[in-house]
Amino acid sequence: MKFAAIGALLLAAWCWQAITIDPQSRQRLLQLSPLGEAPVDSTNRFSGDPQAAEFGRWLFYEPRLSRNQQVSCATCHQPAHAFADTRKLAKGLSIGSRHTQSLLNAAHQHWLTWNGRADSLWSQALHPFQNDHEMGLTQVEVIQRIREIAQLRSRYEAIFGALPQADNDAGVGRAFAQVGKSIAAFERRLQTGPSPLDGWLEKLRAGDASPTATFSVEAIRGALLFVGAADCVRCHNGPLLSDGEFHMIGVPESSGGMPTDRGRLEGVETLRKDPFNAAGAHSDDPHGSHAKVTLATVVNPESWGQFRTPSLRSAALSPPYMHQGQLASLEDVVRFYNTLEGATALDHHAETVLQPLHLSDSELADLVFFLQAAQGSMPAAQATADPFPDRPATIIEKLK
Repeated sequence: MKFAAIGALLLAAWCWQAITIDPQSRQRLLQLSPLGEAPVDSTNRFSGDPQAAEFGRWLFYEPRLSRNQQVSCATCHQPAHAFADTRKLAKGLSIGSRHTQSLLNAAHQHWLTWNGRADSLWSQALHPFQNDHEMGLTQVEVIQRIREIAQLRSRYEAIFGALPQADNDAGVGRAFAQVGKSIAAFERRLQTGPSPLDGWLEKLRAGDASPTATFSVEAIRGALLFVGAADCVRCHNGPLLSDGEFHMIGVPESSGGMPTDRGRLEGVETLRKDPFNAAGAHSDDPHGSHAKVTLATVVNPESWGQFRTPSLRSAALSPPYMHQGQLASLEDVVRFYNTLEGATALDHHAETVLQPLHLSDSELADLVFFLQAAQGSMPAAQATADPFPDRPATIIEKLK
């Protein structure tokens, strides 16, 4: 055993000596870290409010804010699965059409959801309430449920004042927006801590490129592929490991047929009509830069079938992958990009920069090592946990 361990160390040392990091790769790598603190959203004046965040935590886990009183935000965004789930397609009141995205680090995103139909965390948080596949309530019903649940009503009124009456349309809209802003304040807490990648890049910035106990030689080779031959940084760049933009990569449909989801094209149409967008009456900064970007966003046929680039930070925690959960593992993802086998393309709508990587099996394995090492520590449980972990089961039991 002793000689085997020495041999393994010598082999690792030899492998490390064979790796060189050129100046361009070093520059690209250093752009991947650090992530920094989530920005405060100027359209939500409660974005950094601890009291609103705590109220948002209660709302996030409350199943009574759904038609059957069994579905909450946490039904799909489960803490045990990086605030996503393990299903291919999300399931609330019924099965939806897209895979649940993780909420980890979502406060860093400009566009939310796969098609970017929301331009803030708080506007996105409102969509599921009114979606028949998810929670299935009207704005009036959401506010009425909060009125009827004493613990929610008292927390709401301590922050925002008295709840409006059901026939007060303007008041209901304002209260509904405040529900979304509180949930967003809670979701801003869902930020990961430094990852092994961040630790190694901090050393690299100081001039030491050697492996660490948590960032192996294989991960370093994967990092160099990521910014080099594989050119993953074309779309997965910056500290979020995402450009935050929209692309059509031709991943095969779950059905095996041709794509039918309009993606970003539908997202822009929805965004422009949303009264809760950054430029709307309920925004706290309707004339700011965020709102101007929303107003400048136009419906473009070229965006048909495009989906937002997901962040790869902590991606290892939330399989399956892609907008329909078509790929089961990180290994499947890198294999797809390596060959593009089965990829679909719709004339000029295809992503023209995407080409097969033709990497070896060992190189693909190194990429997976790198992706696994981009996993940061989870947010503090005491600030993000269900305030009554046994409550949903109790309510469901009563409804049987």
